[in-house]
Amino acid sequence: MKPYRFLLIALFSFSFISSNGQFFAGGNIQLNSSNAKTRYANDLTHDAANFSFTVSPIIGTFLSEKLALGLELNLALSRNKTGVSTETISKNSTIGGSPFIRYYAWTRKKFSVFGQGNVGLEFIRSSQEQGNSTIDGPKETRVYVSIYPGLSYDLTDKLSFQTSLNFLSIGYNYFTSKDDSFKESSSSFNFGTGLGNIISIGSITIGAIYKF
Repeated sequence: MKPYRFLLIALFSFSFISSNGQFFAGGNIQLNSSNAKTRYANDLTHDAANFSFTVSPIIGTFLSEKLALGLELNLALSRNKTGVSTETISKNSTIGGSPFIRYYAWTRKKFSVFGQGNVGLEFIRSSQEQGNSTIDGPKETRVYVSIYPGLSYDLTDKLSFQTSLNFLSIGYNYFTSKDDSFKESSSSFNFGTGLGNIISIGSITIGAIYKF
């Protein structure tokens, strides 16, 4: 399935289901850029430049006080350049979408604990340029399912902070890579539980949603 067809179907289905609910929106934007040069005796011996851009908007609707439906889109672009006399440029792009369902199992004043399930599809493309030649990489597709708990805090009636919790997660990933007559596929399943990693300060990520 073409990426734009999948996204159009997901957006149409979401709009039809959520026409009477309270909407919310959120997401992430990330931009990274770096440049490194190495010189020996005033001669440039190594030059590397990296650039990446990621945007992941989220839209959703509350069907009730406890149940919400949503859609997360994902667009990622990266460009890496290395070499001095002969440059090698690697490019990667990812586009995909992930419908999700969220259930708020427990609410106490401004705090809520929810469970969220996602089903996603991503299309990954890559290419490498060296001199005057360009080689297209394999066309990769990723299908995934994930279930995890999260914590929400209502800062105001409209703005809520939220984060995922580490003590329980279930996920399944299926990858396919196709290049002309060559095709490769792989799958993985992960399950984690325990009380030793409820919150990890070094890797905790906090996001926000705004309700309309």
